Amino acid sequence: MLTKIHRGFTLIEVMVVVVLIGIIASLVQFNFAGKRPEDVLQQESAKFAAIFEVAADYGMLNNVELGLIVKKDSYQFVGYDGTKWAEIPEQDWQADVTLPEEVLIELTLDDLPIEEPLLFDADTFKEKDEDDFTLMSKEEREKKVIPQVYILSGGDLTAFSVTFRLNEEFVFIDDIDDLAYRVTGIYSIPLTIEGPVLEEY
Repeated sequence: MLTKIHRGFTLIEVMVVVVLIGIIASLVQFNFAGKRPEDVLQQESAKFAAIFEVAADYGMLNNVELGLIVKKDSYQFVGYDGTKWAEIPEQDWQADVTLPEEVLIELTLDDLPIEEPLLFDADTFKEKDEDDFTLMSKEEREKKVIPQVYILSGGDLTAFSVTFRLNEEFVFIDDIDDLAYRVTGIYSIPLTIEGPVLEEY
């Protein structure tokens, strides 16, 4: 007589599903928040924090070192394969995000309220020719993938903050400089979010 074998879910599968449900619920909530400039900034900063934390969980669950690359209008997560940094293919979470045209993002690595020593040496992930760009052609420099923030598989990360501001070219309101949201990560997740008016460190 044959018996049916019931296979349950693994812990990793359950954790990934819970995280994805959380992100979807957050995005649904944001869709009803309105389109005021401060709402857009709040939405993008919260979205960044959610995706960052999903990426950190992904790195821990898969034992992969990750990096964050921030440009003025986008951000991207990349993975370290032991020799170089590369894009992360076919992930459910958004590994490459372009911001709305009315939002700018700025990365800060210095001037953070940190008193403890660094948890690890980022030089571990640098390639031999990374510091000498004179060895590369212009095309090679443009294609070079060098993260600004590191997310280790053990859960540690380099301290950073990103600030979301309005783009003056697309938003015409008074006191535009007073509106901003800052997302800060110091050593580990969860990240902290401040705004819509920021205090200087």
